[in-house]
Amino acid sequence: MSLRVVTCLVLPLLLGCGPDVAYEETVDLGPDGWAYADSVSFDFPVSDTARAYDLVLSVTHGTDFPFQNFYVDLSTHLPDATVLRQPLSLQLADTFGEWYGDCSGERCTTDIALQEGTHFTEVGPHRLVVTQFSRRDTLPEVSSLGFRIVAVPESGE
Repeated sequence: MSLRVVTCLVLPLLLGCGPDVAYEETVDLGPDGWAYADSVSFDFPVSDTARAYDLVLSVTHGTDFPFQNFYVDLSTHLPDATVLRQPLSLQLADTFGEWYGDCSGERCTTDIALQEGTHFTEVGPHRLVVTQFSRRDTLPEVSSLGFRIVAVPESGE
């Protein structure tokens, strides 16, 4: 069997087994880092309140990032104009300075579970606003922030 035929048979199986990503976006913060004044917004639609989802924040930073963690404020804007706020420490390294994320060269990307198996309570447009509030005006080495919503497999999937 040729490589092309094998690829055509195996590739759809591999793609079909991956996570069911309902939403994903990454925002580039630029080479200078993440400034205190620059919030990051993610606007996403919700059409299914019955299914469970995992909410994941991804932080990409350089290996010279000077901290083990930093703090953010999460503001979730619901369709009925309710705003839910939550401060959160984003842990990027352990106490020995080993990065938690996947590192390649001088860059690491760390996925942080915001919520697992959660259900949305309202359909319609939602917004997640992430604001950094560290002791520095700019967090050096933080180059991008991503957010994704992954549908939790239903029993039998």
